[in-house]
Amino acid sequence: PLNCIIPMIKEALDQPNQPKSISENLLRPAYYSANLLNHLINDILDYSRVKKLKFQLNFSKFNFHDCLSYLRQLFSLQIEKKSLKLSIEDSELDLSNFKGDQQRLTQVMTNLLSNAIKFTRKGEIKIIITYHDKFYRIGVRDTGIGIREEDKEKLFKAFGVLEGQEYRSLNNHGVGLGLMISNTIVKCLGSSGIVCESTFGEGSYFYFEIPKDPDQIVIREPRTIQDLQGSQLGRFSTVQGSQCYCQRILIVDDNDYNLMVLTRMLKKRGFEAIEAYDGEDALKKLVSSFDQYPKCRNSNCQRINLILSNLNMPNHDGFELIQDVRGFKSDQNLSLIHIS
Repeated sequence: PLNCIIPMIKEALDQPNQPKSISENLLRPAYYSANLLNHLINDILDYSRVKKLKFQLNFSKFNFHDCLSYLRQLFSLQIEKKSLKLSIEDSELDLSNFKGDQQRLTQVMTNLLSNAIKFTRKGEIKIIITYHDKFYRIGVRDTGIGIREEDKEKLFKAFGVLEGQEYRSLNNHGVGLGLMISNTIVKCLGSSGIVCESTFGEGSYFYFEIPKDPDQIVIREPRTIQDLQGSQLGRFSTVQGSQCYCQRILIVDDNDYNLMVLTRMLKKRGFEAIEAYDGEDALKKLVSSFDQYPKCRNSNCQRINLILSNLNMPNHDGFELIQDVRGFKSDQNLSLIHIS
């Protein structure tokens, strides 16, 4: 359901004539809350993957300044509600070409910041980034209640919720997975683990160090929708002086809401979306598309040249559709991407 909730709220937020009272007081809190719920669900899923040793990372180059801006915006309402101050100290480092797993690094920082905000009644929270001897040190310092020495050993264990009235009064919804998962992530990123420096009653500082240039890692350049439209999906562009259907994408999903969200997202980016409810329906529309529309002057034109398909569907599912597509007009270079 979050796959529908989050993009639909985001689209409502992006409407140019949306009243500020609606966007700022209703939609934006709902959007950030849905994202936080998404992080919680991912924590539970990640815990399962960690236990089964199926933890995967996706390394790339990205702008870490963008991540910091996202984090500041994500927690702005909580910071404002508690009258706290959030600052970023990065020593004016150039973080625009950072190497690592953007999603996982943001996940770790989200967990550290969330904890800092929960356990800080007043004062300031700082994101601190320094660089020394080929390593970045990234951490979060707060002026919260701090952690007793005997409680520190629980921090990085599964379901390691701290006991005591002081902790429970500030964190009555935590499940104790975030730090354990975050610690596993940073170790996979080349760190020796998250370090906790804390004095009870004064505050805490959680930080980790990761290498600037991870060894033996294939780094991919950043990819965006615009990049794809200019390269692999470049053949989708309209050819002047011809009737072209190169922008047609077939979406296959038995969930009406998923179809609606994907269709709106694709149309917003200039693609024409065709909907199908299962593999059998997809094949009918695929055959109809190839039979109905002639090629345009673009030699790479295809009536439908991309299929986005769910895997688990009643009747004719995504796995069966794979076999069907493999034997369908192979000369047409038809591509299929599974979404699940």
